[in-house]
Parts: sequence; structure tokens; C-alpha cells
Amino acid sequence: MIYDSLLDSGGLNTIIYNDPYAKLCLVSSIILELQEERRKKAVYIDLDTVFTAYVKAGLIPPLTIKKMEPSIYTSDILRIYIPDEMIELSILDSIKYIDEASIVIFDSITSFYSLFYNELESDTSVTREMGRINQLLLILLMLLLKNTSFSKIPLLLTSMIRYKRKGEWIGTPTGNRFLRSRSSVNLYVEMENERDLSINVLSHPTITPQKIIFRDKGIRITRVN
Repeated sequence: MIYDSLLDSGGLNTIIYNDPYAKLCLVSSIILELQEERRKKAVYIDLDTVFTAYVKAGLIPPLTIKKMEPSIYTSDILRIYIPDEMIELSILDSIKYIDEASIVIFDSITSFYSLFYNELESDTSVTREMGRINQLLLILLMLLLKNTSFSKIPLLLTSMIRYKRKGEWIGTPTGNRFLRSRSSVNLYVEMENERDLSINVLSHPTITPQKIIFRDKGIRITRVN
């Protein structure tokens, strides 16, 4: 299992990627493992919203979700939040459910900055505004980590190495370097042959840097009847 073999329970785990599909396959595989093993839920802060869209469309069977509130979806194995600019409210609510969880997933750091794109575009002092957003991100992540560490479950962050804005590829304006320095586990994920999940272990408390292949982890686009 990816969950048991690669993630640090109680620690900060960071997944970096260039291919969003590879990241989607990884988080889907982890959640399907939890469901198969009848473990506690995954609390999923889905800023990216792609995972939620796939599950809603029935594209990752047998996962299903029901809408409980405008920004919250749940099932027997999932509690999903779709935050807006008031993301701190979603974070505070999610903390109440950590005791019922096997993992907390924050997806993604890249999409977190997209919440504040308009502010960054309009603010005359981009540096000051970016500093405020960076500080908010770090406060929220440390708050989550404090609670996941107490409950001894993994906090999994995802972050794209670079993304497109105004037609140009730019690096994520984050402390990717900070996250890597604070993370006990750093992994780079990509797909091989569209079906196999390739995970490069960059740093890990018990595993030496290496590539690990998990066979047949690609998402097959099939709908539940």
C-alpha cells in the first residue's frame, strides 16, 4: 500500500508533480486503499477541485459523494471541502473531523494561490500582498500539522512544480523550498505508460532516494451504472 509504505504518520508529506493526472492517480489510489482496508475517512481540502469533479462524475468507482453543504461533500470514506477566499473557515471545520480521519489531504498549494489571483493582479504592492498570502498559507498548514501530528495521521500536501499564467510557465510562488525543508517525506510523482504510477522518493525518514513503481494505478475512465 502507498499509504502504509510511503507516508509518514503524524508527519508532513509533500507530493510534487508536473503532470496533474499523475497527482490525481496518486491521491485516488491512496483513498481507494483506505476504503478497501475499511479505515477511517480521508479529509480532503480540494482547492484544485479536479478530484471532486471526477468522483461526482462517477469516474473513480466505487467512490461516491453527496453534497451536504454548498462547499462540503461526504461519503463513508471522504469528507471534501471546496474552499473559497475564506479558506480558514474550511480549515477550522476540517480540524473538528481529524479524529475520524486516516489522512488529511491539502490539494493543492498551487491552487491556494489561485484563490487570491485577482488580489495579486490588482494590488499595487504585490510583494506585500504575496507576503500576507504566504503567511496565511503557513499558518493554516501549521495548524493542520499540529492536529494531524497529535492524531498521528499523515498530512499530505500537493504542489505543482510550475504552472501556466498568462500563457507563460512560472514557478509556484510558494515556499516549495520551505515545504520540502519541513516535510519528513518528499515525493515526486509521474506516470509511466499511462497506467503505472512512478514515485521518486526524494527524502524519507526510512527509505533511501529511489524510484518505486506501482503497477496499474492509472484511472480508467468508466462510469458506474
